Amino acid sequence: MPVTDNVAWDGRLESFKGRDTPYYVTTAAATAAQCTFCGRPLRPGQLLSLSVDITESTASDGTEYLAFSNYVSHRKCKEPELTVRRAAWRPTALTPLAARVILTQEASGPGSPETIVAALAYTLVPVLTCREAGGELTSVLVSVLLFHGFELAMSPGYSRILAQAPEVEESCAMTITGTGLVTITVGEETFYVEQLNSKNPDDAEWLDAASNGSVLIIAGDNLVITDTRIDLETAARFGTLVIGYAPVRF
Repeated sequence: MPVTDNVAWDGRLESFKGRDTPYYVTTAAATAAQCTFCGRPLRPGQLLSLSVDITESTASDGTEYLAFSNYVSHRKCKEPELTVRRAAWRPTALTPLAARVILTQEASGPGSPETIVAALAYTLVPVLTCREAGGELTSVLVSVLLFHGFELAMSPGYSRILAQAPEVEESCAMTITGTGLVTITVGEETFYVEQLNSKNPDDAEWLDAASNGSVLIIAGDNLVITDTRIDLETAARFGTLVIGYAPVRF
């Protein structure tokens, strides 16, 4: 039973993740807040186990797709496990997680005003990767966003992100209707939809900030997004955090 840091895992995982296995294990543990089985918090230094469910499929062009779902637990609650199943290829049922925030960008010079920036943190679960014959595993979400003009962010700090983020290509945009329906499209795909209420103070404040014509999108794999926090640390550390300013269309 291999152990990385304090996390035990099934040795068969290495045949799927290769040299990325230790990073995958530590990333899974870093983004987990509580034990999957007992529900109690995970504390630094505790002995943990990683269980992984893998779904394999082959697209019509021969590309192999792997969908990974992982579960972190106290080792006393469950030993590490790995399950693999084969399924007919189809778009994986992914669950979007998102959170809206308002950031303040420092003035560019003396006498210049601060800039209020509407931002959206976005990720998909489970993480979806693909591998062409003989190639390395690649994050589908990160690859798609990079193709459309996003850039990798190496720092989770908002000030660095605000300064570094580029304007994405026109193929990516956010649309906000008069009724507060927010939609993000990348290429021809709809990535995100949310109905906001202009009578709700928080929604109204965010919509007002977005009215300046662009929204900062912070996306990728391994973002921790809950009702109470957004944690970008792990995504930045493992190179799966992408950023970009998307134009807003009304």
